[in-house]
Amino acid sequence: MPDTEKATLYYQNKTIRYTVRRSARRRTVGITIDAQGVRIAAPRRMPLEQVIALVNTKARWIADKHTEFKSRTGPRKRFVSGEEFLYLGRRVSLQVQSEDRSPHQGRKLSKPRSSIQPELFDFSFLPIKPRPRAAVALKGNVLHVQADASSMQSTKEVREILEGWYRTRAEEVIARRVQHYALQLGWRMPIVLIRNQKKRWGSCNAKGELRFNWRLVMLPLPVLDYVVVHEMAHLKVLNHSPRFWALVEQIMPDYKARHQALHELGMGLYW
Repeated sequence: MPDTEKATLYYQNKTIRYTVRRSARRRTVGITIDAQGVRIAAPRRMPLEQVIALVNTKARWIADKHTEFKSRTGPRKRFVSGEEFLYLGRRVSLQVQSEDRSPHQGRKLSKPRSSIQPELFDFSFLPIKPRPRAAVALKGNVLHVQADASSMQSTKEVREILEGWYRTRAEEVIARRVQHYALQLGWRMPIVLIRNQKKRWGSCNAKGELRFNWRLVMLPLPVLDYVVVHEMAHLKVLNHSPRFWALVEQIMPDYKARHQALHELGMGLYW
């Protein structure tokens, strides 16, 4: 039977689609409900009919949790002045400035100012790529974006500019957090890649490359750190065995609370 299958839960007036993933290491059925939807982990040899029957016994709980997570997403973001976004867990207000009428035209905007504590990140031997002239500047709790407001595509342009800024910040912040833990653990600094992942916060492959979702930089630093530690633990243990979780707990004793926070906050990070 295939390792991944689709199924649907019907409960009262709700229709909830979910994915069933099988693994040879699984002995029981596990249910995960988060920003990526409902996912079921099941033993490889368990027939789909048996998985569906077990899921149906949890129908009310799944429906309630699914509704709860959907309610946290809120309305879709509008990329106009006054809209609120998250950066390292704090709310910042978007301010769109027209390129053709901005009083700052022809002058460089100040570089985005990080709210991160310098003592955690100032490693002089970590190379930082030079930044191009910025179209985004974070000043206090206001995120200034310079765009052509007269264009019919202005909203799309603002979104693209904003996403580019977040990806750049993610490259810097996440790389430094990985290095922080690598130094703490005495491990070699792995390759860190930032990606636009739709279904994962992070991943680690057999080559020792770590991939992270750029949206993580919206989270509070302790929650972002959980994802960093989780993926770094995969450098030593590539599965989710008890040995893996013991290693995560050794590095981060309160990882369960941070893991829960990731599930609760993650829903609001997808635009």
